[in-house]
Amino acid sequence: MQLVQDVLDGAGAELVLFSIAFLMHLGVFSKYGILSRRRTKASPADKVASVLTPKNANSLALSLISLANESPDAQIDLKLMGNESLGKVMEQLAAAGPEVESKIVQTAVQNQRRDVLKGFFASYSTNNSNLSQGNLLRRLVRKGLAEEALECIKTLGSPRPFLYNVLLEGLAEKKDLGAAVQMFDTAKNAKAVDVSTYNAFIRALVMSGKVDEAKQVLNDMRNDGFSPSHASFNIILEALSKGNDMDCWAVLNDMKRCGLKPVNYTCSVLLKGLHKGSRDRHVQKVIEAIDSREIRDLDEALLGSLSEACMRTGNMSGMLCLFKRLRYDIAKVHVRCAHTVGSIIRAYGAAEDLDTVWKTWREMQRNNVQPSRITLGCMVEALASNNDAKAAYGIIHEALADPQTAGLVNAVMYSSVLKSFSHQKLFDKVWIVYEEMIQKKLQFSLATYNALLDVCARSGDINRAEPLLRDMVEQGLQPNIITYGTVIKAYCSANRLNQAFAVLSEMKRTADLAPDEVTYNTLLDGCARYGLFDRGLEVLADMRQAGVPPSNYTLAVIAKLANRSKKPEKAFQLVDELSKEFGLHPNMHVYNNLIHAATCHGDMRKAQETFACMLAGKIRPDGRTYALLLRFCAGQKAASTAAVLLRTAAGLAPKADQALYPWKTQDKGGLLPCLSSALQQLSTPSWAAAPRRGSSAMQEDVVKEVFDLLVRSPQQVSREQVAILLTEVQSAMPGLKLDKRLSAMLS
Repeated sequence: MQLVQDVLDGAGAELVLFSIAFLMHLGVFSKYGILSRRRTKASPADKVASVLTPKNANSLALSLISLANESPDAQIDLKLMGNESLGKVMEQLAAAGPEVESKIVQTAVQNQRRDVLKGFFASYSTNNSNLSQGNLLRRLVRKGLAEEALECIKTLGSPRPFLYNVLLEGLAEKKDLGAAVQMFDTAKNAKAVDVSTYNAFIRALVMSGKVDEAKQVLNDMRNDGFSPSHASFNIILEALSKGNDMDCWAVLNDMKRCGLKPVNYTCSVLLKGLHKGSRDRHVQKVIEAIDSREIRDLDEALLGSLSEACMRTGNMSGMLCLFKRLRYDIAKVHVRCAHTVGSIIRAYGAAEDLDTVWKTWREMQRNNVQPSRITLGCMVEALASNNDAKAAYGIIHEALADPQTAGLVNAVMYSSVLKSFSHQKLFDKVWIVYEEMIQKKLQFSLATYNALLDVCARSGDINRAEPLLRDMVEQGLQPNIITYGTVIKAYCSANRLNQAFAVLSEMKRTADLAPDEVTYNTLLDGCARYGLFDRGLEVLADMRQAGVPPSNYTLAVIAKLANRSKKPEKAFQLVDELSKEFGLHPNMHVYNNLIHAATCHGDMRKAQETFACMLAGKIRPDGRTYALLLRFCAGQKAASTAAVLLRTAAGLAPKADQALYPWKTQDKGGLLPCLSSALQQLSTPSWAAAPRRGSSAMQEDVVKEVFDLLVRSPQQVSREQVAILLTEVQSAMPGLKLDKRLSAMLS
């Protein structure tokens, strides 16, 4: 018994050891073992190799060698030996470039070597994005091998819609509509279509100008059981956005009926269709579309499109209001594109909002967005055009100090600074900047010389103009019409009219430079400056003879000419005659000069009639309009009339319960019935208000003069009425600062 027990114990130990050894062998060498898992971690090329080596098929290398031997003229020279791995073959193909791969496909199709084509196309299904099947098809279509590309797709057992989409997109780019139609029909017959296939075909139709057919395909898509995407409608909207407004809104309504709200890209497309002549209703509908977006957040593309649209339409106030309503914040959008930054800066610069200009610039720097030359130019121009030449000059120096941006600075940016210093009459600084430009050896353009000549014109420094002209000619730059006009302006500023007229004569002798309206207006303004009425009329006659029609600027200068020549009555006569002859409608500047003529002539009736005509014609007055009228009232001691005009300038509503009713005055003569009627018919009191800021805003000195007049005229306006008016004006114009003496007199 003991012997049996010993045997059993020994056998049990052996069984345990055998089991352990068996399990170890299974874990290492079996189908699911460690070594097996290591062996199955094949490269993408090995995976494709298994696809390429079906039964009775040669390797890709041998197939390519065979194809090259069959067609020696095909120039398929890959230097293959026949024993290369798939990876080596693909390396050679990538190094050889698209010419060889297109030759392979073309030759395989011509020789009906479907086996080679199948293997070759399958080899492009690796994870290498540079060697993907889609990219191969794109290259083939660009080379005009769309049919060969289609044969590649047919080698697949189950064609994918994506590959047909690639072919359709390529044919759309080539505007080969006939081939695109055939390709779309082939895809439908192969049942390899999806929404993107329809979209690619719609794009092909649109790019060939077949928008109506594209709309029909959109309907066919729905009939075939596919739901259009945002892209389906956006493609058509892009084609319609610059045409008929009604067509755009019909497509947008169709989009909404499909349960799709506009997205940011849709709104960007609509914004690109806005221009200066866009109707107010069309602009409003675009804004409504922006408000109805599916996703409320602004993105960079929409922000850039919005900024550019506002620049094109000139609707700066609309942009600011819209941004506020959208709770727009520069910091939240994270703009990464320098072009978009430039558009925003340019738009806010035109809106005279330098705070947001600086905010946008600093946010760009915080986001480490590298400015482009255009971005830098927009920033310099935004500051310079808003009379901050010093800051604009600082931006240029900041860019020069950074090696990454130093090369972006050019003469155009310096020219913006030159113009700004010139407009501020800081002429000494202009020439400092000019010397710096020479020192840095910047390439002067014709625009740069024109800007410098304009400085000479504004400063009356004609001595600097002539050397500039010589330098310009030495650099091989031919004067253009702006150059001649600026030189004429410079001679007029220096009271050298004879030389200005000599330049005009030289222009007439130049075959390709006929004087234009600006040239004649410049000469007219020179005559007006020195009260040369008869000579100005000669310029006007010459302008008519040359067939150059006058503009509102011409009317404004003619009124100025008559007034400076002590012939104010002629101002009204000439403006009336020219307006009727050329169908002109006088603008604010023309009316201002006519009002000035009336006030210089001491004609209160004519001044009021002109202002009434201005309001009736829906021409908004500015600060100069009210300055002329109010100072004239002060000189005539027409206190209550001045009070009425001041209320209008401040945008104050009339109050019938006050003793001083806006169109009932107690001073001698009072308000004319025509002006009373025009004031009563204003749509809103604020419509005729003077601008609150900017160069055309109401001047504080004028307001002070009016209140001084009112305080000294108790027989026309009571002290209590003046105190009420002061409170209302200060509320309407919070930035207004009146001296303490006046406040003390009224308290």
